[in-house]
Amino acid sequence: MVAAPILLLINPLFVPGPLLALGVLLCLMICVREWRSIDRRGLSIALVGRIAGSVLAGGAFSLLSMAGYNLLFGISVLGAVLLSNTGWRARPTVRNLLTAGTVSGFMGTLTSLGSLPIILVYQHDAPATIRSTMAAYLALGASFSLAVLATVGKFGSAQILTGLLFLPPMAAGFWISNHIIPHMNSTRTRRAVLGVAGASAIVLISKALL
Repeated sequence: MVAAPILLLINPLFVPGPLLALGVLLCLMICVREWRSIDRRGLSIALVGRIAGSVLAGGAFSLLSMAGYNLLFGISVLGAVLLSNTGWRARPTVRNLLTAGTVSGFMGTLTSLGSLPIILVYQHDAPATIRSTMAAYLALGASFSLAVLATVGKFGSAQILTGLLFLPPMAAGFWISNHIIPHMNSTRTRRAVLGVAGASAIVLISKALL
């Protein structure tokens, strides 16, 4: 939620393809470690919605100008920030999973930020179920999103090379996080993440409108 809007401000090439590709790699590693805890039924239902949302996003991509993309990206991020502060509670029912999967597919394909709707649905499950199911969902869902992006000409050799350039920083960040997570205050960290993401979204929206 923090990296994507900032990277879009720096260079549109960075988002969403390279971030989605890196996300697939990270999620696959988690799946290998915790595959026994995956909610396979819920995963399959959410993926149906993900496919539908990704296809819709692919159509939107072909119609949007850069200013329109910035505007939709900013609104999506700002909406995610606001939704995360509402305290909305949901359960992993068929309807909720399909809805969350569709919204996630649309947001994830356009912005690489597709995890929040699924997190909200699974937030009351066991931590192992949340981690493993989210990882499997994002690995498979993001792979489909990348296929859609490639079909509409938004993911090619340039984006692949950019993603490879991000591998060392990603590995370094993953290693550093192992040492600083035990000392972090979760409430302050959450506020900081949402604050930076919200500010970046407002900048993107302003840039698109001016």
